[in-house]
Amino acid sequence: MEGHRIIAILLLLTFAGNSWPSARGAQAKEFRVGIPLSLSGIYSRDTALLKEAYDLWAETVNRQGGIRVTGTGYPVKLIYYDDESNPVKSAQLVERLATADRVDLLLGGFGSSIVFAASAVAEKYKYPYISGSASADPIFQRGFKYVFGTLNKTFYEVEGAARVFSLAQPKPKTAAVIGADHLFAKLSADGFKKFMGEMGVRVVHFEIFPVDLTDYNSLLLKVKRRNPDILLVGSLFAHSLRVMRAAREVGYTPKGIAFSYGPTVPDFIKELGKGAEGVVAVSEWLPTLPHRDPVFGSAREWRDRMFRRWGKEPDYVQAGAAAGAVAQQKAVEALGLAPPLSEKDREAVMQQLHKQDVETLYGRVKFGADGAIVLKPPIAVQIQDGKFVLVYPTEIGGVKAGKLLYPWTKSIVNGQ
Repeated sequence: MEGHRIIAILLLLTFAGNSWPSARGAQAKEFRVGIPLSLSGIYSRDTALLKEAYDLWAETVNRQGGIRVTGTGYPVKLIYYDDESNPVKSAQLVERLATADRVDLLLGGFGSSIVFAASAVAEKYKYPYISGSASADPIFQRGFKYVFGTLNKTFYEVEGAARVFSLAQPKPKTAAVIGADHLFAKLSADGFKKFMGEMGVRVVHFEIFPVDLTDYNSLLLKVKRRNPDILLVGSLFAHSLRVMRAAREVGYTPKGIAFSYGPTVPDFIKELGKGAEGVVAVSEWLPTLPHRDPVFGSAREWRDRMFRRWGKEPDYVQAGAAAGAVAQQKAVEALGLAPPLSEKDREAVMQQLHKQDVETLYGRVKFGADGAIVLKPPIAVQIQDGKFVLVYPTEIGGVKAGKLLYPWTKSIVNGQ
């Protein structure tokens, strides 16, 4: 599938270490952080959230005097390039950042397919690569030392949004599971199917659809004909919107619906209005959780800063991305490394990231030997009266869950 195609393409690439002229000065007075992002293309709306989180982190650090190294503050400069939602181009841009720009640090892009490709090049050039928006298991199965992720691995990430339906009354008996042919979305669908089996819910329809599918109505008509109690979707933001709109157009109203990603993006509720009511979504963070942070103060304070800066509620992948930036900053500070960073310095940062254990706005950030975060409790939220309500687990960090509304008596597809 997509992961195999990316591997094949990467094997054909050759990276000429000095294919661009160097733009690095000898006496650096700032930390230069390279970030290839999908500023255009299919992932651009999701990726815009990461840029907001990274920008706020850099702005906040610089207002505080920069990254502190043995009493001296060094400002952060972010260097963005657009990978156009193309995994191979993202990999090429990591090479450019490493060999031409000779940045000190990297931060990760959006989506598992992008991160899978880009992190392979980061590994080659010995740059820690931290992603707050990629969770596909294969990313962490390559024996790499320099790749890190703040999200749970995909199977565990979707567990809460699946198991929440075990709390439903009456319990659903049948489910349909669909997912886009994208590294994360497909694994999400596989995870949903796995947990449905463990819960004794019969999957009456399972389908992986093309990532660039245009005819969602036919897809939803097939699901509607099987009449499952619930629909579970492996998705990114664009897929979640298209599934909801197609469900409305074909008149399909399941008793419950959940997505692996999409509904927590602020534009989901903005675009669907009342049609978003009752939707269940994966999450890994809430602003009400009692997390402390060395840069932002707390989860609530970070949320408030994001809201003031961007005028909307932050998404959990933004929290994960910000936490990754904070974790790398703390590693540099703990080691007392001043810019420019050498390959030996970056190796030390990698080793420090593997051993450190820090509390952040996102919660505990402790990476396992494979670079994946030590398992966080999987969270599910439901849109109720235009807001996200914790519905699984029953309690987390002292925050009690609300009641899952099921069956949803109002049509979740009768939107604006």
